[in-house]
Amino acid sequence: MSVRRKNNEEKFCGDCCWFYGEDTYGYGICPFRFAELQECSQKCEVPLKYVSKKEMRHHMAVLLQYHRWLKDWITVKRICPDKIELEDAAVFAYEYMKVFSNL
Repeated sequence: MSVRRKNNEEKFCGDCCWFYGEDTYGYGICPFRFAELQECSQKCEVPLKYVSKKEMRHHMAVLLQYHRWLKDWITVKRICPDKIELEDAAVFAYEYMKVFSNL
């Protein structure tokens, strides 16, 4: 399974949620580019793994909405998130935990 991503935007390392450990000069690390420092203004060299921070926040919001729906489904009639969006968010959360637990 893979997360459905949009490929029509320019991808820069500093906009990606995988880019971490950024210092004051804009250099950080990408877990998919081992032992290499990346600059936040560099174009992504691994575009299949790119996930923007905006997309990550959307996945987090979908998971939070689903959690609230599970918690309050008897007392409050909330709308369950779309199943495709929920699946994408769950796959992303799994990939995120898998990558950062191995560092």
